[in-house]
Amino acid sequence: MVHKKIASALIAILMIFTLTGTMFAAPVEYGEELQNMPQNTPTVSFTDLPNTHWAYKYIAEMVNKKVLEGYPDHKFRPDNTISRAEFATIIVKAAGLQAKKVNYSSFSDVKVTDWYSPWIETAKDYLTGYRAANGEYIYNPTALALREDITVAIVKLKGYDAARLANRSIIEAMFKDYEGISESAKDYVAIAVENGLVSGYPDETFRPQNSITRAEAAALLWRAFMYGNDNKGVGGGDQSTTTPTTPTPPVTQPASPTTNPSTPSHPQQPSQAAKFSVDTLVGGNGQGDVDGPVRIAKINAVNSMVLDKDDNVFFLDSRNKKIRKFNQSNGMVETFKIVNNQFNWDYVADGQNVTHYDYSQFTPIKLAYNLASNKLYVSGNVLIKPSNYSSDYYNIHTIYEVSPAIQMAAYTFDRLSGSYGDVYDTHEFISFTDEQTIFYKQQLGSGDVIYQATLGGASSIIANAGDKTGVDLTGRVEAIVTNNDIFIFDTGNRTLSKIQLFPRKVETVVSFDSITFDSVTVCNGNFYISSGTTIYELTTDGKWSAFIDGKDLIYNDGNPIQKISQLSFDSNGNVIVYDDGNKAIRRINL
Repeated sequence: MVHKKIASALIAILMIFTLTGTMFAAPVEYGEELQNMPQNTPTVSFTDLPNTHWAYKYIAEMVNKKVLEGYPDHKFRPDNTISRAEFATIIVKAAGLQAKKVNYSSFSDVKVTDWYSPWIETAKDYLTGYRAANGEYIYNPTALALREDITVAIVKLKGYDAARLANRSIIEAMFKDYEGISESAKDYVAIAVENGLVSGYPDETFRPQNSITRAEAAALLWRAFMYGNDNKGVGGGDQSTTTPTTPTPPVTQPASPTTNPSTPSHPQQPSQAAKFSVDTLVGGNGQGDVDGPVRIAKINAVNSMVLDKDDNVFFLDSRNKKIRKFNQSNGMVETFKIVNNQFNWDYVADGQNVTHYDYSQFTPIKLAYNLASNKLYVSGNVLIKPSNYSSDYYNIHTIYEVSPAIQMAAYTFDRLSGSYGDVYDTHEFISFTDEQTIFYKQQLGSGDVIYQATLGGASSIIANAGDKTGVDLTGRVEAIVTNNDIFIFDTGNRTLSKIQLFPRKVETVVSFDSITFDSVTVCNGNFYISSGTTIYELTTDGKWSAFIDGKDLIYNDGNPIQKISQLSFDSNGNVIVYDDGNKAIRRINL
């Protein structure tokens, strides 16, 4: 009977406790425990949780019983991992306990003023703490909750007697990684497995040090509290005791914008403590120029970064004049394009060759991706002195299509005066409005100029800071182009500007004081701007809010982001950043 019970539990829990992040169905014929799935569940509405999701019924039950909550943007984020502080909150609510009011903390790394302090203090008898090397007792609130942590907590809360009921021989025979289970947790894991609360994987492992997602937590907690020996109801919905609303952690507020009619209010604080896990996609192995699997690949520099529709990451190393690619499908890094003789180009006017531009004089500046055409572009400058007797240079600002083929996409032809200098320009933007129309900015001696072009042809000036029809820009710049307006955000002067094309009007929408911005990108008609590890959202009418607070990031590899110097989004809405301090491209999972 014992072996039969273990086998059915193993198959059943396998379907709900896999930590791969993949969505899968849980057929009822795979084991007794799966027949205990909620039947008449309430309806919940989250934009990222279809009712076909394998954990939909568990999540609906947990949300209805106020054990779990969604986020202010109407997402549930089922694949987000859970920190130890978050799990303390969840398990206290699941057990129908009341969070304690605290005026002290049992753990040296948990302050009384921390939002999670009451929940951790309430759950301290169930969730394991740690003894640090200096003798202090710590909780590690921002570390990820591990499978063995969660197992121990559930067994304790359900009232099983570890001293009397534990039979370690069961899990020693079942799991090849038995020795990886902490000694203090083995009795609890043995009880949990024998009673069908948790189980293992097809490769005969338990993976005690793995983390758990929000979806998995919903399924595990519902089953643990509704079934098994010494059953307890789940949540506070029908309980006489109530649990308070989760305190809101403080959001780092940026400095106030300068006074003008469009000045936005400070970012609004989220309605609950949202935590976002961070994964390293490429790099983090030290500086270098190494292709291959991500475990060995190294990054020298990322001067520009874009993602295509398949979430492949293209990044530019300007000094080495190469475009590299992280292939999302196979986890490989490769050199995608090198500036070579394929970038040679002849400028032709009136049917005659005017001059030849050699690739060796081309400095790549910025990558761009046109979703409408699924093509990759790189922009840059070529400076050529036409005569030994002239102090003038011809500055050809070029934009090449580099995928699927290398060919000229747009160019300007401007004459600059003065000696040959550094044409490395990191301040421009490139914006597409359809498959053929492109807007971009170039920095000239007379001021910043905005061009419009049809791909494959010469560009025309539509705004010029020199004649007051445009704006001077000093930092990293991105733009949103509408039918008659160009909205530009500049991290250097910390200003959102609007250029109305017809009739011509230039105005400042909003400016910010006493805050440093590091990078900016555009997504779905809004600007997203980083300052340190915090990301803000800014609309074209000047309203802004904190999109991600840097304090709410949980690092799966334990290595904090040092500075976001490039910023983009993948097709799932996750934030992809380049962390120059760690020479790594990383993903903030939303």
